[in-house]
Amino acid sequence: MKRSLVWVITMMLGFGVVAGRAAAEASAIATSMGDLRWGLSEHDVALYAKREFGTSIDKTLVNFEHKGSRWDSSPVAGEFTYGNGESMMVGKAKDGTENYFFFHDGKLWKLVKLVDKKGDFKKFSQTVESKFGKGRAKKGELTPGQGNTQWLEFMDRNSRMRAADSSGKRSTYAMIFEEMATVRELASTRPKAPSRLGGLSDDDSAAPKNELKASGGDSGSKGNANSDQIAKASTKRSVFGNERHEENETEYQTRKQKVAAEARERQQRLHERKEDAKKGEVLKQLDGLNDSDPLGGL
Repeated sequence: MKRSLVWVITMMLGFGVVAGRAAAEASAIATSMGDLRWGLSEHDVALYAKREFGTSIDKTLVNFEHKGSRWDSSPVAGEFTYGNGESMMVGKAKDGTENYFFFHDGKLWKLVKLVDKKGDFKKFSQTVESKFGKGRAKKGELTPGQGNTQWLEFMDRNSRMRAADSSGKRSTYAMIFEEMATVRELASTRPKAPSRLGGLSDDDSAAPKNELKASGGDSGSKGNANSDQIAKASTKRSVFGNERHEENETEYQTRKQKVAAEARERQQRLHERKEDAKKGEVLKQLDGLNDSDPLGGL
């Protein structure tokens, strides 16, 4: 009996050490997100906001089904695409921070927090690095045509966080949290870089298309050059810029069909969510009926 008790205590202590070690090894990104986890449903995020912000945000849900909305000229324009199973909810924290929760197929994958500018970007960077550690400083265009900006980038095994300047266009700084698995998935379905502030940078965006260049020299060299150009034209870059693999036509068509099938599945799931919501409204109306006199009042 004593031996059994000793064994149980030893196991409990062992689990305590493992749990403590896991907590100690939690990344700064995960710690900063608190109870938020990638993959939470829209309903779960609404409950989180009500608990943390003191207000419900479920009525702010926007489904980006059709092109064109007021969000195209908002601070988060470019953080989403239309007709791709994407949605968003908005809430303001008690400290005044604007929070934009982005979903793909009803699952949380990105959080954008906008904070008022207080001091220059150097001061903002120091504040961020005091919490997240040393970041990777970057400059340039995150999205073509949006102008140059600067940001700090932090990564862990599952997530990326970018602390970005707004290039003087808005009086805010942005902190963009993203699930990398979804970033890579959406890179294959979005026609352009997905984010005005937190889009893919040069080292993880889709590679540019091959360009054919004229070649000089004699007819033999021209023939070889043309053959090389045709070979290059028949391949397409991988959807991930950091991969050097090139696809042949068969691989490209296979991937294209897969992406189309996934898009159809997303639309089907979105339709099912709408139908479930309609059923929920009907059930709410039935709650007020008297079981003993269901036709009462008619």
